[in-house]
Amino acid sequence: MLAQILIADDDPAFASLLQEYLEKKGHRVIVAYDGLEATLKAHEHKPHLILLDIQMPGAYGSTVYRNLQEDKETVSIPVLFISAMLTQEMMARIPSGPQVRFLKKPFPLSRLDELVKELLPMGGYVP
Repeated sequence: MLAQILIADDDPAFASLLQEYLEKKGHRVIVAYDGLEATLKAHEHKPHLILLDIQMPGAYGSTVYRNLQEDKETVSIPVLFISAMLTQEMMARIPSGPQVRFLKKPFPLSRLDELVKELLPMGGYVP
């Protein structure tokens, strides 16, 4: 089966665009519109990947990420940070690792595909 992906972005139009695109690719998509909702949905659904906006109401993406890293049930979820305001300084504040990538808006959907395949086992298919 394809992956379950959580999109966390406070821009409903952008989140909807990503949701539609990923669902057409066969993924199951969950959407959250603020940091608190993203944290709750990550714990509830335990997605295979999180697309996480850095600047959101409720909690910044970096705070959401740190919270998920502190829980044994969510620590292994890969995260793709997405932001229009992505700077080296922002990226330096977020712990890097093999399961973390960054993507600056706007971006071609082909780049999103590449990063999803990098972060998910077997190119997006999960056991």
